[in-house]
Amino acid sequence: MILLHHTPGACSRVTMTALVQIGLAFEDRPVDIFKGEQRSPAYLAVNPKGKVPTLEIDCECLTETPAIIWALAKRYPDAGLLPATGGEPDIQGLIDLTWISNTLHILARAARVPARLTAGDPEPVRANALQQLAPILAGLAERLDQSPWWYGERWSVVDVYLDWVIGMAVGGGGAIDDKPSLVAHAARLREWPSFQGAVAREQAALDRSGIVLPGGGKL
Repeated sequence: MILLHHTPGACSRVTMTALVQIGLAFEDRPVDIFKGEQRSPAYLAVNPKGKVPTLEIDCECLTETPAIIWALAKRYPDAGLLPATGGEPDIQGLIDLTWISNTLHILARAARVPARLTAGDPEPVRANALQQLAPILAGLAERLDQSPWWYGERWSVVDVYLDWVIGMAVGGGGAIDDKPSLVAHAARLREWPSFQGAVAREQAALDRSGIVLPGGGKL
């Protein structure tokens, strides 16, 4: 059995999309991080870090999005999750996933939910994050001006992670209306079959679990 512990709308969408892209049969189990379920004894027994996603596969418990995607890309090279040479994913894919996770994800979260990072006034935290994000978003827009996907003409799961992070940044006040290539990238991704399948799985998880997204938001 393959089991994905995830939260609808969270960065676990990247792993969800990868599993759908591969075509694997898997169970998804929603975790209500908005009520602190990730810190429950039951979930900590699965992932002591208290984070999503967690992927149970082949008697292993995988955590951290870059590591999960890298492992899946190695197991299922024909799925095209990452660029590959000779049946092995290129290291550049792991480099890019790690950069998104260690830099963009952190900045976007600081912009979107700055109160989690300080006991004081959250606005300076948000302002600093947005200031650092501005040139990065401009660079992403410039790259996607040249091609439809991060790796040129070929889709990869990196595009999913980028889209999620950019959405978080926009939710925190980042502006992309003046960056048509980012808007077009998001629209293109929403037409990708495995992305649509992942969001449908997330919606089904919301419906059956009763998880309420912050502010009554939608997927």
